[in-house]
This record gives sequence, C-alpha cells and structure tokens, in this order.
Amino acid sequence: MATERPARWQERTVERSLRGARERAISRGDAFIAAATDLLRTTGKSDFTVQEIVERSGLSLRSFYAHFGSKDDLLLALIEESVRRSLQTVRPLVAEQTDPVAKLRIALEASVANQDTDSPAAPALVLFHWQLAHSRRDEFVATMQPMVELVHEILIDGVADGRFREDVDPEVLAALVAYTTTALLDARALGIQLTDRAVTPDDVIAWFLAAVGARDAAPASPTRRRGPGTGKGRTGPARRGAGRASRS
Repeated sequence: MATERPARWQERTVERSLRGARERAISRGDAFIAAATDLLRTTGKSDFTVQEIVERSGLSLRSFYAHFGSKDDLLLALIEESVRRSLQTVRPLVAEQTDPVAKLRIALEASVANQDTDSPAAPALVLFHWQLAHSRRDEFVATMQPMVELVHEILIDGVADGRFREDVDPEVLAALVAYTTTALLDARALGIQLTDRAVTPDDVIAWFLAAVGARDAAPASPTRRRGPGTGKGRTGPARRGAGRASRS
C-alpha cells in the first residue's frame, strides 16, 4: 500500500520547524564559541572547563552537549570559524584582481598579517592546534585546507599565465606556503624570535613571492605596438618597396 504524501501545509510546517531549529542551533553554537574565545583572551590558557564555558555563555550544560561532544570539539569549531570568516573577507578581494601575483599577495597578507597571533589567546590556541594535529589529524588538516585551496587556485592560474615557476607542482607549492605560514605564525604567537630584527609581514610576503618565482607581466610584443610595415625583421611589400626606392 502506497504511503500517503503529507499535505502541503504539513510540509511547510515541518520545513519552518527544521529551519527554526537549525537557526537556534547555530545561534547557540555561536554563543559557546564566543564564550570560549572570551575565556582564551582573558586567561591566555585553554585549560578552562566546560562548566566555565557554560557559565560565560549564559546557556545550560545540557545545551552545550547537545551542540558539542567535548571542549575539544568546541575549540575545533572556533578555529574553523576563524578560518571561514577570514576567507569570507579575502575571497572577494582576490576576485577583484585579474593579476595572479596581486591575487597571491592579498591571500598571503591575510595569512601572515593575522593580528590574532598577537592576542593573549594565541599561545593557547597554538598548543591546542598541535594537540589536535596529534590526536585528530584529519580534522587538523581540514582546518588548513580552505586557505591551501585558495592559494592552489591562484598558483594554477599564474602558472598558466607564465607568472609563477613551472618546475614545482602548484599543489606542492601551495602546501609549502601553508607549512611555512603555520610555522611562522606559531613562532610569533609563542614569542619565538631568531633574529635581532623582527621578521615583518612584508619580509615574509617578499620571501614567498620569490619562492614561487613570481614574475612581472610580460610586456606586449614590439611588433604589436608598431604600425604595419615598420616592425623589426618585416619583409612585407611596404618595406621592400622602400628599399627599391632608396636604391633608384
């Protein structure tokens, strides 16, 4: 016997109910993330308890575990949200550019000029990030993947235009950019400095652009800028005719 299809009003009711539940879940998840961020910034540590997060958020313990399996799940969500918001800002800026080198510069600036590494929360997040890399490697990689994909896209286009080096696969170059950026940001957050003069974002960007072999756009061919019959090496009728006239 065929199952009777719900009436349209019933489908609309279910849809509204699910939409409302989704919006509430996101809103409460955001509240827990904001509470954890606040605790990281005020304490400079990540060893606060779930109960402290709950009290800071103004929500219940039951609500917390309805949204996150553990404190680590919440901190992972915090990192993912930070990356997502950064890309929401960066991708439109990249899309405005037509020059691959300019696109890459914008993406690099968003990564290496990250002011979050100077906040009191930064050391705790760095240590958590590497703990995550050890215990939940796939999720650690997933937090880095969106920026790697953006850089990879830019490098592919730039190689096709002859603007970046071709002897190293763009995917490998993008991974090297990610590895190096991660090491630099973590060192900055932990207060590790290997030189008397601090390495600036401009230093890092210049180094990256050299590493990927960034080149200026090739100038237009001289033969395209000159009028017909005047280009170097042309032997067209006008040039040959001029030669005969000079000999007569």
